[in-house]
Amino acid sequence: MPAFNIHRLSHAALNVSNIERAREFYVDILGFVEVEKNGDELYLKGVEEGQHHSLILKKGEPTGLVYAGFRVSSPEDLDRVRSYYESRGCRVTKYKEKAVDDALLVIDMFGVPMLFYYDMEYTGDLGLRFNVYKGAPPVRIHHVNLGLKTHDLEEGLRYYTEDLGFILTEYFLGPDGSKQIAWLTGRYIHSSHEVAIAKAGDAAFHHIAYYVFEFRDMVRIADILASLGMWDSIERGPGRHGATRGFHLYLRDPDGNRIELYQGDYVILDPDKWKPIEWRYEQARYRSDFWGRPTPERWREVKQVIPPSL
Repeated sequence: MPAFNIHRLSHAALNVSNIERAREFYVDILGFVEVEKNGDELYLKGVEEGQHHSLILKKGEPTGLVYAGFRVSSPEDLDRVRSYYESRGCRVTKYKEKAVDDALLVIDMFGVPMLFYYDMEYTGDLGLRFNVYKGAPPVRIHHVNLGLKTHDLEEGLRYYTEDLGFILTEYFLGPDGSKQIAWLTGRYIHSSHEVAIAKAGDAAFHHIAYYVFEFRDMVRIADILASLGMWDSIERGPGRHGATRGFHLYLRDPDGNRIELYQGDYVILDPDKWKPIEWRYEQARYRSDFWGRPTPERWREVKQVIPPSL
């Protein structure tokens, strides 16, 4: 049994160096819904998300991930969050976030900053207001890709599957036969993954991904960026992954934060019968790119996470 119940991946907070420049990229080009601006913070979401936000852009240095946010299933789960992490020597503190009640911020055993909450203000989605859609547009948050500070990913997998209750969907083996990367989905969502984890020398942020309606939406964004002369913002794709089977387009915002537009993965109908898919080291090319150009070296770059002080 998990230590507490995570309902789903909810949102993420990123540091950017210039709010207005970031707004132009995320809102005017990609098509995020701008909910509100509060000082040096910009609150965004996808067109089908009813909650107040799923992405916070904060003016700050260095740039990168501030935290990943998860909604728990009940107010009582917040008490369990505190008990669990404090029993493992992690500091837990109350954190104030716009539109969120009773949030707890934790830097977990692997150096990853995580925000847990139960209730966020609901502001409604755009629904059928197609006339105000822009960009792709992003539909909803899909997953976050993180590096865990560990030399043995099995430790991280035990944490995510046994303690946090995630379901292992796929994993990639290194040349020594040990797990290097794993994809995990929550107990309630059952997409191909909500979190991807990899072992790393230090806690790291690789990317955040948003679902789009169609593959053509990725092409549209690539066309727009190229028309604006922003070729360096197009990092990898469009293509199709072997692992998770999804179509992908990886972009870099003006500060180098990586965002993936994603579409077409599978849904696990019977989680109790699911058998994790194994990718061997010699299958790396097909695991990463079932078709599409090979990953550029730049794609392997990660950013260290920069959590707020507790």
